[in-house]
Amino acid sequence: MTIKGLTNKQHQNVLRELIKLGETTKIKQLHASGPEYTSLMVCFLKHSLSSADCLQQLYAFYGDDLFPTTVGYTIVRPMFEIDVTAHYITRKPRERAHQYIEYESVIKKRQMEAWGKHRNSNKPDWREAMETAWQHELAERQSQIDSRFNSIRTKFEKINKKGHPILFHNWSGKSIRDMAVEVDHEEAYDIFYADLSSFTHADVRLANRFLRLNTHGMSWSSQAQSPDIGGVFRYADIFLTCFLSLFGEEFKLWEKSKVEKCWG
Repeated sequence: MTIKGLTNKQHQNVLRELIKLGETTKIKQLHASGPEYTSLMVCFLKHSLSSADCLQQLYAFYGDDLFPTTVGYTIVRPMFEIDVTAHYITRKPRERAHQYIEYESVIKKRQMEAWGKHRNSNKPDWREAMETAWQHELAERQSQIDSRFNSIRTKFEKINKKGHPILFHNWSGKSIRDMAVEVDHEEAYDIFYADLSSFTHADVRLANRFLRLNTHGMSWSSQAQSPDIGGVFRYADIFLTCFLSLFGEEFKLWEKSKVEKCWG
């Protein structure tokens, strides 16, 4: 990953250049690994670019003083997950692209079970809402969802210590950290992702940014004590650089050096 110490403005300029590069993408033919892999990578690209663009719009609206850093971190965090996921899939592109896509059947099955469970909620408003949702969205598709789930479930199961099959918690059966380590992103996970997750999960660090201590006790401010705008854009630059380098290599669009030139 490209890591450099730049000013806030410089990091914002880097992000603009990275977005410009990503927007030049024109896929003229499918990747050799098939349409599933091709479509996933393009979706990952579009999401990363749109996230970066959102950061620019936030800054243009709020400026330095009121920039919502915590919102910025929430936008940037999935950019790391996308980068790790893309690198992990690329190790076995055809197999893992199918696995990623087929996991939707597990998600739908779990959603259906949750809605079915809370149709009997002891809270009238929830019971009514779930019943309405069930009748309008799931009743006619229940057999289809069950059938599709049963046809792929063994791909997403592992045997627990008691010898019973249990479903994966996510599509790969591995945590983001496990995948990050496997694709040589361990440092980025331990340092960058941990920092981003701290704010995303609304821990005490989120609140402390707006608390002020004085002789009269604590007070609250709508302006963060340490806006840390540079941190938001720095992370976005690092993650988008890493992903664009992979994307360019996979689709033979540009050399890694072209991506690194965006840093000046």
